[in-house]
Amino acid sequence: MNSIKKLLLFIIYAWLRFDPIIRMAFKGNWTPRYEFMASIFGEKAADDFLQKRVKIVKARKKKQAPYILPSSIDKQVSLFLKTDLDTKKGREKRKEVLSTLVHWALDPDINQQNIDSYKTRSAIVDSLLGTVLQNCLADEVTIILSSLKKIVFSRVTYLGSKGEPSPVVHDTIIFGVGKILSTHFDEVVKMREAKLEELTRIQLIKEIKKNDQGTGSLAFSGSTKKYDQYHNKFPLPAKTTKMLLDILKHYRYSAWPESRKTAQKLIEKMETKLGFKLEESINICEQN
Repeated sequence: MNSIKKLLLFIIYAWLRFDPIIRMAFKGNWTPRYEFMASIFGEKAADDFLQKRVKIVKARKKKQAPYILPSSIDKQVSLFLKTDLDTKKGREKRKEVLSTLVHWALDPDINQQNIDSYKTRSAIVDSLLGTVLQNCLADEVTIILSSLKKIVFSRVTYLGSKGEPSPVVHDTIIFGVGKILSTHFDEVVKMREAKLEELTRIQLIKEIKKNDQGTGSLAFSGSTKKYDQYHNKFPLPAKTTKMLLDILKHYRYSAWPESRKTAQKLIEKMETKLGFKLEESINICEQN
């Protein structure tokens, strides 16, 4: 379609749309308008032109997405920490805060319309894996880490479903995941050492009481812990540990060289400290 034809189409379109007499006669009915344009320029040209105009009009009518600043994230985190977690209403409010933060990180419109959206997502990930995770309940941990998986692997951007694209956010995720896994492995080691001590104690008790029959064992006194929302978050379940390890392994193949190096160095550092491959930790978790 040459430029003169495009110009004529636009002039006719503007006349059909804004002429007061035509608007009174046809109101919102574009069928007669379309037929008029098609009779002059042909159906294909009229179709192509009007389809483009419809997209433009819809884009203009589309509600502007909110501009999320790091200060907005700080307010949400502060609200999360101040909300009373001992009441049902308070716990629901905390979940709303988590939902809001995750929505801001995943919403394609918010991220498309904010040129510095990567800074916002980085601040959200840093808060979720830092201050928020340290002060959350058991079910809130599940919400945070399942949301992290979406950010890493399936965040819908305005370019499509490609996961998190920013190297800045990559590094924030790698650092946060590494910190969580380090805490997890430290707790695993402590539990294994405690279990060895307990087994030694049990053996001694058995030897002392080997002639006693039908008495209650002191060996496991107080060893059973009732599950509740306030129990220690670490060590993590095996499934969660595997997911976090998958994230680190994923970033070993990041499109950004520095992110690849950071992820690989972090993995090697933890393996050196632990004395075994990280994948082996899943079996250790299942044994505890």
